[in-house]
Amino acid sequence: MAGETSLSAPSMPGEQVSAEQDDDVDMAAIWRLMWSARRLILTTTVLCTAIAVYIALTATLIYRGETVITAARNGSMGGVGSGGGQLGGLASIASLAGVNLDSGGAADRESKAILQSRSLIEAFIERRNLLGELLPDRKKPTLWLGVKEFKEGVLTIKDDKRTGLITIDIDWKDASVAAQWANGFVALANERIRARAIYEATRNIEFLTKQISQTSVVEVQHALYSLIENETKTLMLANARVEYAFTVIDPAVPPERKFSPKRSLIILGGILAGLTIGFMVAYVRPAMARFKKLNST
Repeated sequence: MAGETSLSAPSMPGEQVSAEQDDDVDMAAIWRLMWSARRLILTTTVLCTAIAVYIALTATLIYRGETVITAARNGSMGGVGSGGGQLGGLASIASLAGVNLDSGGAADRESKAILQSRSLIEAFIERRNLLGELLPDRKKPTLWLGVKEFKEGVLTIKDDKRTGLITIDIDWKDASVAAQWANGFVALANERIRARAIYEATRNIEFLTKQISQTSVVEVQHALYSLIENETKTLMLANARVEYAFTVIDPAVPPERKFSPKRSLIILGGILAGLTIGFMVAYVRPAMARFKKLNST
């Protein structure tokens, strides 16, 4: 009738017992299947385990060289930017010169981008002549493929936003070489960023000096002199400081333990693969036999 709510009938105790019995029957059937196919499952397990052991024992040992760095805080232009509101066209002048009036945050982001750039990896490969080592099986290795191999199989960069630490990992078959490459990669990044800072500061000083000679407004001249002073500080710092963009907190040392392969995991995976394959074959084989029998009749 209308307004009445239909309630499902509660399950009877007999139905619950029947469901539990079905589960017991299924588990018993699975156990009987496994027991009847025990030789097959044992064979596949032994075979897959043997393959896994062979792979684990013959795989090339890889060592990881690890360097921990942090972005150097230079922040040379922060003081000038704070007073920019009363300096008329100073911001536009600085923009034309390429002078950064912000704090060191933008410089840090730019340095991190260079650290992960393709051009830096290309320079590292070319300087150390690594194409033959990275692509030993190719008759004509190209720089593009070398960079791809280095990025995907050798280099790992981890940036911890919480601590501000950056970890440079180099995975290679020689422990000493892995450590050398990890330290050398950071050194090259600092070198290229220093060279860029020196070039830009020198160019900015030349531009600002020219602007001073073209204006008679005293306030603007004072502001331009302040910009030149800051650019000169940047130039001095870049020339004097080797770790200009990144400070090495913990340099890489040759590791004494391999990073890969994980032999125990490989062997365990082989055992599980053998059990799975054996059980699947044992489960499918009766169904295939029935299918063939039906087709033959």
